[in-house]
Amino acid sequence: MKKQLLYLSILCALCFKTKAQSIHIIDTSGATSVALPSYTISVDADSSNAILFWVKNTTSSPINIQLKSYVVSNLGGDLISYCIGTQCHSAGQPATANTSIPANGTLTNNGLLLDFTDFAGSGYSEVLYTLFNAAHPTDSTSITIYYNITTTGIKSLAAANYHISNISPNPANNSVSLNYDLKNTTQPASVKIYNMLGTPVKTVTLETYSNNTKIDITSLEEGIYFYSVVVGGKAVKTSRLVVAR
Repeated sequence: MKKQLLYLSILCALCFKTKAQSIHIIDTSGATSVALPSYTISVDADSSNAILFWVKNTTSSPINIQLKSYVVSNLGGDLISYCIGTQCHSAGQPATANTSIPANGTLTNNGLLLDFTDFAGSGYSEVLYTLFNAAHPTDSTSITIYYNITTTGIKSLAAANYHISNISPNPANNSVSLNYDLKNTTQPASVKIYNMLGTPVKTVTLETYSNNTKIDITSLEEGIYFYSVVVGGKAVKTSRLVVAR
């Protein structure tokens, strides 16, 4: 009887081990911790939002992960995209190619970056992201993001007064361009580029209030950045820039 109990205990332990989750999504917005199953994020109308999660391999062996995204609701036709590793896609596309994580390693600056740009002006959007082990698809973890569009805030007011294009090309290699028309203002304006830690790495002053400006990014290493168009000390547009060579 004792041998049978010992055998069952070992079997149960092995079953638990094979089902153990090898992927953790890590929330870095406050104290670093395992992410919650879902997040609700408020976004100003006609504005953008980006949130970064780290992805951790909890095992002592390297693994390849893939990501599937499901757009549960997008009533306003908002732009929803994501990056994992060096890959960037629109939400709802087929699963990504493999992204490798070394044993006990963590994807940090090139972790799971979730982008959202509002075009509807009101309402909400909901997206489910699932990361899974390419070798064992049932070994997975998921996170749901609810975007709640608000109609107040500096950016929603700015959008009515300014025309600012997205930076292009994106991903970019050596330079990017930006079209802008900052009418109804006499305040100083600039483009600021930040790394994933929020540190400014490049600032370009906009000398005129309507133009096409070209920005040299050869000094930036490959990776993911954010850029903001700043008018009078306030960011009126913020989005993502990927540098790939």
